[in-house]
This record gives sequence, C-alpha cells and structure tokens, in this order.
Amino acid sequence: MQTLKEILNEQIKQIKDVKFYRFHLFTNHEDKKRNVGMAYLMEGHNSYTLRLWTLLEDKFYLLPSKDDASKFSILTREPSRSLSHKNKYFWNVIGNAHANASKGVIELNFDLFEKKIYMNIHPEESEASDGKLIPEGVLPAA
Repeated sequence: MQTLKEILNEQIKQIKDVKFYRFHLFTNHEDKKRNVGMAYLMEGHNSYTLRLWTLLEDKFYLLPSKDDASKFSILTREPSRSLSHKNKYFWNVIGNAHANASKGVIELNFDLFEKKIYMNIHPEESEASDGKLIPEGVLPAA
C-alpha cells in the first residue's frame, strides 16, 4: 500500500509532465493592443481557462461548440452544494465567441462587457508551456 507522500509525489510528477499553451488576451485601444489577460490550454483538452487581469479572483472557461468549430461559449462555474446533484459544478453561460481566422484571433463577447476582447489563436512561445509559469488553479476545468 502506498503512503500519502508517494501518491502526492506521483500526482506532482504527472502534473509536471503535462504541457500547457498560453494565449494572449487583448483589446484594441487606439490602434494599440492592450494585454488584458491570458488563456491557458492543457494539451489534449479542448477547453481554455481564461484569466482577466481586471478580475484576478475569477476564472472563465471557453468551450467550443459541438456543432460549429468556429463558435465557442464563455462560461463560469460554481461548485454544486447538493449531494444529490450528479454534476460537480453548475456551469453558467456568460458570453460567446467566434474564431476569425483572417485576423488570427478568437473574438470574445462577454454579456456584461461592451468592449470586445480578443484571444490569439496561436500560442505564445515561452517557458510557460512547460508548466512552470502556470498560475495556481488553471488545471483542468472539469
């Protein structure tokens, strides 16, 4: 039987072996790009975790549509407190997005924000992809 320390060490090793990709989130302000956050995608997953610098305590999730690969939903999640509920989280749709391949971005439309936020469709090339600079709490959404 494994000790708790051995189990935790195995889990840490698995997390270190996972590759992440980072994508810039930005707005256009007077023909200048303003960095407003980052999106993270874990290799092998199709949902992005979004972090906006304005709302540091909140995480948002970008999930592709099952019907159209160029469309996405923006969601938040909250833990289910009901013991009888089969799902671990309640998911709330708070916006939508669509890919604009000609501009190389995904246009994010949050329901409460008037200004559009854009996400690069090409990941940033940095040491963050090896998992060293991934913020706490960005690990898989579901």
